[in-house]
Amino acid sequence: MSMTTALSGLIAAQQDISTTSHNIANVNTNAFRKSRAEFVDDYYTNPMDSFQTVVGSGTHMSRVAVQFDQGNFVATGQTLDLAIQGPGFFTVAPQLDVNDQPTEVVYTRNGGFRLDSTNRIADSSGRPMLAWPVANDGTVLSMEDGALAPVDVPLVAGTTQPTDELSLQMRMPSGDDMLGQQDAVPPTNPFDAADPTSFAFSTPVPMSDEQGNAVEARAYYIKTRNPDVADETTEYEMRLFVDGNEVPAADALNPTTFTFDVAGELVDTQGDLEFGVGGVDYTVSVAGSMMQDQPFAMESVNHNGTGPLGLSNLEIDDGGVIWANYGTDNRMALGRVALATFSNPQGLRQTGNASFRAAADSGQPVHSAPGEKGLGQLQSGMLERSNVDLTEELVHLLTAQRNYQANAKAMETSSSLMQSVMNIRS
Repeated sequence: MSMTTALSGLIAAQQDISTTSHNIANVNTNAFRKSRAEFVDDYYTNPMDSFQTVVGSGTHMSRVAVQFDQGNFVATGQTLDLAIQGPGFFTVAPQLDVNDQPTEVVYTRNGGFRLDSTNRIADSSGRPMLAWPVANDGTVLSMEDGALAPVDVPLVAGTTQPTDELSLQMRMPSGDDMLGQQDAVPPTNPFDAADPTSFAFSTPVPMSDEQGNAVEARAYYIKTRNPDVADETTEYEMRLFVDGNEVPAADALNPTTFTFDVAGELVDTQGDLEFGVGGVDYTVSVAGSMMQDQPFAMESVNHNGTGPLGLSNLEIDDGGVIWANYGTDNRMALGRVALATFSNPQGLRQTGNASFRAAADSGQPVHSAPGEKGLGQLQSGMLERSNVDLTEELVHLLTAQRNYQANAKAMETSSSLMQSVMNIRS
C-alpha cells in the first residue's frame, strides 16, 4: 500500500511540474492564461473499517484550473492590436460557410489582429474577428448572435465622376522670343501635335474616366495674334488631346481662344472654352491667367473628376467601433467589435493558441460590445501579455521538485522495507 501511495505522490508531483513548465514556456505568449494543478487526497474504505484507523491512499489530480486574472499591457502602436481592459473575450471564427457566416466560434484574449490577404481583420492564425454590423455613423444595426460577421476593410471607397471641367491658370509670355519652337505668329504651318513649330507650348492636364482611372490628356497653346495699331490685344488658342485623340472645339466657328489686353489681363469676352462634339464634352476655364514678359508657366490646375479614395487611416475607439478614413474627409464605420463573457470562464475548454471553446461547464456565451453588460473597454495599439509571474513559477517549480524527491524517498523506503521482509530467513 505504501508503495502505491508514494507512486501517486510521484505522479502528482510530475503533473504539477508539467503544469508549471507549461506556464513558464508560455511566459511570452500574448494573452496566455496560466494554469494551476489542483489535487485531492484519496481514501478507500469498506463498511467494516474504523474511520479512525484508515490511512490515506495518496492523491490524484482533480483538474487543471485556468487563471483568468489580467496580464500586463504593452504598447505596440499598431491600430489593430487590441487589449481588453476588464473581462471579456474576442470572438474569432476558424471556419466560415459559403455566405461568410461563422460555422464555429472560439474565444481569445489575444488581440493581435491584422489585415489578411483578403483585406479582412483576422488574427495571426488567419481566423477572422467577428463584429456587429453598423451604419456609416457607427450606430449598431443588430446585436443578435446571427448578425456576427467578419469585418472587411475596403482599400478604396467613394463614388467616381469622369472629368468634364478643367481649370487652368497660366502665365503666358508677351514676347515672341519665349514661344518655344513656334516659328511665327500665327504659325506658318497648320497645327500638328507632332510639329513643334506649329505651337508654342504643351502641358499635360489631369483627367479621369468613368472608373476614376487617370486618363492621358494634353493641352497645346498656340500664339495666334500679336497686338497692332488697330487692336492692342494678344490672342492664344488652345487645343485639347485626350487619350491621344484631339477633341475638337464645340463650336467650329468659334475657336477655343483666349485674349489678353495691353496690360496682360484676360479679356473675358468668350467665357469658358468648350470642347467636344457628340461625345464627352469638356469645359476649360482659364480664369486667373495673365500675360507677362516672362516665360510660360502653369500656375495651377484643377479638374472635377474624382476616383475612389484610398484608405488613409484605420482606428478603433474604446467602444470597439472600427473607423476607416478615405482621403481626408470621408470617414465611415465598418463594424463594432464583439466581445463575449461566460458565467464560469474556468469551465471553458482550452484549444491551444491562447483560445477557448464554450463547454457545458462554462455556460453559453453572452455576446455584447465593449463597455456593455459588464464587459471591458478596448485599448487600441496595445497587447495583453501572459499573466504568468515567472518568479512565482520558478519558486513553485522548486517546491514541486522537492515534493517529487520526497515521494521518491518514500518509495525508496517502502522498497527497503519490502527487501528486509524478503531477507528474513526461517
